Amino acid sequence: MRRLAKGVVSWGLAVALILVISITSAFSQDLRKGHLIGYVFDRDGSTPVQGAVIVVKNLTTGAVTEAAASDDLGLFKVPGLDPGLYALGVKSATGNFNSQEFFGVAAQQTSKISIALNPYDPVAASAAEEVIKEQREKGEAYIGKVVNYDPSTKTATVFVEIGLVQKEDRIHVKGQVTDFYQDLGKLMAYGAKADRVTSGYTASVTTSKTCAEGDFVYVVCRGGIPPFFLVPLGAAAIVAGAVPLAAEFKEEPVSKHTIK
Repeated sequence: MRRLAKGVVSWGLAVALILVISITSAFSQDLRKGHLIGYVFDRDGSTPVQGAVIVVKNLTTGAVTEAAASDDLGLFKVPGLDPGLYALGVKSATGNFNSQEFFGVAAQQTSKISIALNPYDPVAASAAEEVIKEQREKGEAYIGKVVNYDPSTKTATVFVEIGLVQKEDRIHVKGQVTDFYQDLGKLMAYGAKADRVTSGYTASVTTSKTCAEGDFVYVVCRGGIPPFFLVPLGAAAIVAGAVPLAAEFKEEPVSKHTIK
């Protein structure tokens, strides 16, 4: 009986030890996680969008996570994310929206963002599809050429031949001598600020380096990550929120396109 009792006690201790280890391990894993919470609004930045599904992708691991649909206040939550930098997209009842912005998640912290959904007009939607298709194939999409460059103001006038260029884009300017990358941040068209310029029109951009007439201009996938959706209804812009991790990009490889 004593041996049996000792056996039962030993078995009980072993089970208890396993449970303690499992709980400790689960707790440790949870401590390494971060969370995302935010709101989805219409293009006005104040009207809540109900039923939107936020899709996020970890740029390091490639893991994709979908949130539950946003509520009547536009509120959404994405718990239990690994620390890192994330890309996002939004699914809604009217269509899908791509974002060119990244946000960071840190362990034991909650990142908070607000998103505004900006639908394209039919021309811009078609142009965006052209750009995204080529980006998925080549990592960057040819959109036009520099038709004039003013060295005194470092302003390049770009004629958009295919697709579109947007103020949030990262571009690659390449010519016989020119070869550099740049985040736009600002876009002008015919003397006025513009969110995007589509094919058949000219865009003016201030360049970080000297370029020349005839240089090719490409729109690059930020961080090498193509947009979520091939046929987007519009753009999802992060209009507010803390970003705990900064996006740092290494110089992209030289374009495979050759200049004849």
